[in-house]
Amino acid sequence: MPDTSKRIAVGVIRKAHGVRGEASVEPWTDSPDRFEADAKIILVSPDGRETRNGQIESARTHGDRVLIKFKGIETPEDVQRLRGWTIEIPEAEARSLGAGEYFLHDLTGLHLIDAQGHDRGEILEAYEGGGGVLLNVRRRDGKEYEVPFAQEICKEIDLKKKTIAVELPEGIDED
Repeated sequence: MPDTSKRIAVGVIRKAHGVRGEASVEPWTDSPDRFEADAKIILVSPDGRETRNGQIESARTHGDRVLIKFKGIETPEDVQRLRGWTIEIPEAEARSLGAGEYFLHDLTGLHLIDAQGHDRGEILEAYEGGGGVLLNVRRRDGKEYEVPFAQEICKEIDLKKKTIAVELPEGIDED
């Protein structure tokens, strides 16, 4: 499987749009300029086994989606073959973050530590849910639970120590 640690996913192709080979893309970034014309991108298959270098020909906002025309992708059928593929960029091309901002992939592998110093689990994944970012956490016994990535819960993040100081709501990590 290709090394994904040096890439950041900025969106996913959901379906074809129209007859000219545009893709309806769900953006995973709050930087819409990421989809500017001539931007070089990497398309990654859902299982991560295949990659294709690509280039954006044009992009425009359409509701909560971005309609993207990729160079060399000319028909709706071409786009449908890429359905579910992510659009990724090299990590080195990511925008600079401000204080208190984190890339979702930076949270994976961090441990939740409560006020008593107990390890409440390791973050397996951070993803956008309906109400905001959710952390999928695995307890020591292997059971998983979800935690909203909210300031009231996640008090202090230390990427160097790979920890998040948390105040978990009562019972959130129970079966």
